[in-house]
Amino acid sequence: MSEYNNKENNALIRREPWYSHPTLLWLLKSTAINLILPFFNGVMLGFGEILANELIFKYGWFGRSFPQLGLNNRVPPSATVEYRKTVNAAIKREEQQQKDLLKLD
Repeated sequence: MSEYNNKENNALIRREPWYSHPTLLWLLKSTAINLILPFFNGVMLGFGEILANELIFKYGWFGRSFPQLGLNNRVPPSATVEYRKTVNAAIKREEQQQKDLLKLD
């Protein structure tokens, strides 16, 4: 009884051990905190990064707009300078051929 009684102010204090033997509920809680929550945190961070990237490239960053690359210009953004020149020349050549065909008709 002496461990439950505080002599200075006669208040009852129950001292619990800082560690108890693991139970199934304890195991589920620790698994959820250590494995499941970081997974959802990573998923939310990933979606936030994708959303921010899309917003920046669509609406610009502080009024600065980025050139649209990729499918719209038919040249991938990771292309080298030589590849871009070759593709752009081929596109211009095809457009010129189509114009010439329209003139003949």
